[in-house]
Amino acid sequence: MNFGEILDKDYSDFLILRESLGYSQVTYQPYVKEFILYCAKNYPESNAITKMMFDNWLQEKQFKTNATHNSAVSRIRGFLKFQAAMGKETFIPDEQYSMKKVKYIPYILSEKEIKKLFSAFDTLSPHFEAPRREFIVPVLFRMIYCCGMRPSEPLNLLCEDVNLSNGDIYIRSTKRRKDRHIIMSEEMIALCLKYDSMAGNRRYFFERWDGNKFPTHWMTNQFRICWRNSGLVKRGNPRPYDLRHNFATRTLMRWTDENRDIMAMLPYLSMYMGHTCYSYTLYYVHLLPERLRKSAGIDWEKFEDIYPEVCYEEN
Repeated sequence: MNFGEILDKDYSDFLILRESLGYSQVTYQPYVKEFILYCAKNYPESNAITKMMFDNWLQEKQFKTNATHNSAVSRIRGFLKFQAAMGKETFIPDEQYSMKKVKYIPYILSEKEIKKLFSAFDTLSPHFEAPRREFIVPVLFRMIYCCGMRPSEPLNLLCEDVNLSNGDIYIRSTKRRKDRHIIMSEEMIALCLKYDSMAGNRRYFFERWDGNKFPTHWMTNQFRICWRNSGLVKRGNPRPYDLRHNFATRTLMRWTDENRDIMAMLPYLSMYMGHTCYSYTLYYVHLLPERLRKSAGIDWEKFEDIYPEVCYEEN
């Protein structure tokens, strides 16, 4: 086999292993496959990945953000570690190749801001380049906010995944391919029923005019348009994902006002949101207003002893 065929074979075996461990193959395809093609094309006579190949590829790529740079390095590092574990000679980029990442600070909306933003969702005007967006946008963003979903999750829903009789939503193939069920409120069910009656026959619950699902960039564009229409002043860089963050923090705020035991309730929130790590849910405690962080419902001594490092979940 030539160099390209060897890399393709290793890559195929790598994906099979990742899938057997419960990970999706999709997350590793963009950067690793591109890197493999680059090496096969530019170094056809080689028999192993070298530091020079990796350095040259990074220089040619010129990533726009540190986050995408780090994502590419991390995924390729995983593949190269797999090659090394198989006994093959290969270069493995160390942590010095990772660039400093600026942590995104979620945009927590006030009650007034929420009302303004959702008023903009509800009054979005029709547009010939985005058919039926005036019907889709109010339901789509309410589903993210009211159900704490990741922005991509409602876009992937099939009609059969949404039970409009009991409000059950089946979210399939999420992080680490863990499916989960969540339940909508009666108000959300009523809104979805109204939308469903207007949307007609389709495969996806939120479907484009051509029968495909909406890409996430379309949703992000609609969010930005509505934010601009709302007249809200930006603090940072608000985005659709912040609706999920707001669901989590407001759920904790409501539980605190109800004198619930936050430490006992957190596992339920973690399961509902589909977190792969419990510390992702604990992160939201730090976003609560100061008066609530001092609540008796949060055992801070226990919190810090058991979970000294709280992680931020991005997707």
